[in-house]
Amino acid sequence: MSDDPAILQGLLDRMKQGDRAARHELLDRACARLRRLANAMLAGSFPALRGRHELDSVVHEAWLRLLQALEQVEPPTVADFFRLAAHKVRQVLLDMADRQRRRAAREAPAPQGDSDTWGFDSVGGETFDPARLALWSEFHARVAGLPEDERKVFELHYYLGLPQAEVARVLGLHPRKVSYLWVAGTERLADEMEGLAGFR
Repeated sequence: MSDDPAILQGLLDRMKQGDRAARHELLDRACARLRRLANAMLAGSFPALRGRHELDSVVHEAWLRLLQALEQVEPPTVADFFRLAAHKVRQVLLDMADRQRRRAAREAPAPQGDSDTWGFDSVGGETFDPARLALWSEFHARVAGLPEDERKVFELHYYLGLPQAEVARVLGLHPRKVSYLWVAGTERLADEMEGLAGFR
């Protein structure tokens, strides 16, 4: 099912006119992109969650939150819709990371001698590092603090996986401007995260 921006904009326009069926069609067309986004974020930013949460569960929860949000707001443009979708996927993963962190804190064994297992869970042969999850959670939280123009480009390119050329079309910007904002945003985030030990 195509997720071409022109088709999505038509569905957004139908939503404004009270067409409830357009809301579900919009989400159905966005589902594949949400799935790719969630998979990329699980692998790159939340690797310790992969063995504990199915990709489908992440996508399903994000889909439901997005559906609920669309009951309250009507994004006027495709860019606004994508930003809302990115926010909901990020929100789901941050909530999962927070629950995982709290669970690990409750279940962590007391340190014994020179054991090197303190702070880790080796169930299933996967290393779980709560500190690393905390760092990635901080990174994603700081994305929301970027200047608006940088945040828009970052969210569409990083979270939604849109090529920069498509980001330019969605936002109505020159491709060079998109490239400039992407570099500025990533450099700003790198500078902010540089002082946090263990972030890479």
